[in-house]
Amino acid sequence: MTSLSVFRDVPIAQKLEGSLLKTYRQDDYSSKMFLAYKVCMTEEGHPWVSVVVHKTRLQIAEDPSLNYEYLPLVGLKSFIQSSLELLFGKYSQAIAEKRVGGVHIVGESGAFQLGAQFLKMWRKNLKIVCIVSCQKEQYGLIFQDMGFTVYEYSIWNSNDLCSDPSMFVEVLQHIPVSSVLVIGNIIDCRFTQNQWTKLLSIIKSKQIFPFFDIPCQGLVTGDLVEDTRILQYFVSLGFEFFCSQSLSKNFGIYDEGVGTLVVAALSNQHLLCVLSQLMGYVQALWGNPPATGARIITSILCNPALFGEWRHSLKGVMENIMLIKEKVKEKLRLLGTPGSWDHITRQSGTHGYLGLNSQQVEFLVKKKHIYLPKTSRINFTCINAKNIDYITQSIHEAVMLTEAERVSSQNCP
Repeated sequence: MTSLSVFRDVPIAQKLEGSLLKTYRQDDYSSKMFLAYKVCMTEEGHPWVSVVVHKTRLQIAEDPSLNYEYLPLVGLKSFIQSSLELLFGKYSQAIAEKRVGGVHIVGESGAFQLGAQFLKMWRKNLKIVCIVSCQKEQYGLIFQDMGFTVYEYSIWNSNDLCSDPSMFVEVLQHIPVSSVLVIGNIIDCRFTQNQWTKLLSIIKSKQIFPFFDIPCQGLVTGDLVEDTRILQYFVSLGFEFFCSQSLSKNFGIYDEGVGTLVVAALSNQHLLCVLSQLMGYVQALWGNPPATGARIITSILCNPALFGEWRHSLKGVMENIMLIKEKVKEKLRLLGTPGSWDHITRQSGTHGYLGLNSQQVEFLVKKKHIYLPKTSRINFTCINAKNIDYITQSIHEAVMLTEAERVSSQNCP
């Protein structure tokens, strides 16, 4: 007897991401390259892990005092405290006043999942989410699934090849009153004091709720404090907000997916009310969070010697990235590649735009087996001494080919 499946009407979902990686893996070309990994890579082409993480992981595994009991719903309290101090500074006034707190979350998107649940229930007037970043962010899907109307805005100016603060101001001027403003990767936006004043004025007058994303503190400018300057600025002015703080990439604990949902409130009383409501959602979403990643991070952040070693390892990564960017720019200059490539070294962090158009990207993928997104935003840690010559020569050929076609089309009668 043949029975009908209860899943018979379920179609294959449209693939959200990974199609580029899938195509790369199916390519049998021996010298193929993938420049879009999310994780930080070493010179040898392996995911980067801070050396101090290896040592700490072994110490924790051999600690006889651990009973491996479930963590509380809020998570490991020492982890939350040390994470807050990493974000705002050990002597932060907001921490001293107990008006900032956090919840230990699961996965890189867990903070957005939790925050969106809370906003949907307790701020029913917030129906629109505006995501502002220099890149396409994944968390728009979370807000959509929660029933929010989502608008995404990129402030990467492809003509001037820079993060454009005036585009940010323009976005704020047009978004509706009582919106959630998700602020993603905007570290390279150099706001003037006048622009800052205008931004803050609009956020206040439109009753906009900020939701920050700090995915890799220390791996943007190389300075832990500088990477969270905008957050400290907002909390010092008394703004209430949420922040997704991921601590996977900057420690190299990618498989742990560990971080916090940070809550900034006007007072400790308000903070405690918010945290108490979040516990209900935590119980429904994942219950007790995993402990290993949080224990590793807490051990490092709370030990001055380990913390110094970790911070030194971050600086080493950033110095290497800056060197790679300088070499890429210089090699393109020596090849005589048309255009200015200064934008490569002006960008901060592990990822950045090459400034190529879709035709040039297509040439690199199909003809040179160099896989990168259509936006030409790559992970610069994927470039090393072994492949930099091939990559820069290929970029040169892509630009020269499209430049020749452009000149030819202009000369056509």
